[in-house]
Amino acid sequence: MNPIEIENVLFQDGSVSLSKASMLCSMIDNDFDDDLVKMLAGHGVRAVITRAGGSGDNLKSKILRNTFGAAENSGLIAVNMKNRHVIMHLVDGILSSFDSPLMDVAGGGLKIGLVVRDSDIAMGIFGNLGLPGLDVDYEVSASRILYHCLED
Repeated sequence: MNPIEIENVLFQDGSVSLSKASMLCSMIDNDFDDDLVKMLAGHGVRAVITRAGGSGDNLKSKILRNTFGAAENSGLIAVNMKNRHVIMHLVDGILSSFDSPLMDVAGGGLKIGLVVRDSDIAMGIFGNLGLPGLDVDYEVSASRILYHCLED
């Protein structure tokens, strides 16, 4: 079997799929973060990668705060209330996809990928959650995209 070129995975209908790009940002080995961000920039997609770790509500809070921080501090999005509202919707959508009563006690580490093209933004998240002391871990991944929502 021939190795698959990363562009063959990312492209859909002739352009980079933002959802695929955000997931790849959240799943790529840490050593290749910068290379992937540069490659995406070459295709007109701006990206930033961050991480969040903790337990219970602290983990949820860190996901939101780290996503805001990465998006705004990197210059990926302009700092304004509309764009902050967009980030809140992305994080809420992703958290609701794997939120459960167990999340209140679970801890873990997650990698977060954010990508932007024009006024579209996508977020991908990947990592492991577990229950302390029970040696029960599970892998989570999710992505969301919002079209025509960002302001300069």
